[in-house]
Amino acid sequence: MVARGALWNASIFSPNVKAHWEDVKKEYVRKSILWDNDVKSTKHTLKEMIMHYSSLEFPEGKAIIKSQNLADLA
Repeated sequence: MVARGALWNASIFSPNVKAHWEDVKKEYVRKSILWDNDVKSTKHTLKEMIMHYSSLEFPEGKAIIKSQNLADLA
């Protein structure tokens, strides 16, 4: 159950105030690029975030689905 919440907004583990999910997405992509994370894993996590707060039918969701690499996600 905790894992689902962490996928939606990883800042739930922060001792400070929970960050806005838009900021969490940006930081997640930045760190995925920095650590050369697998693009499929990064896309999956971003899709989970978007589906919880929005819809994959919006332009951002469609762009993530079409992305081929981390640069596309950025």
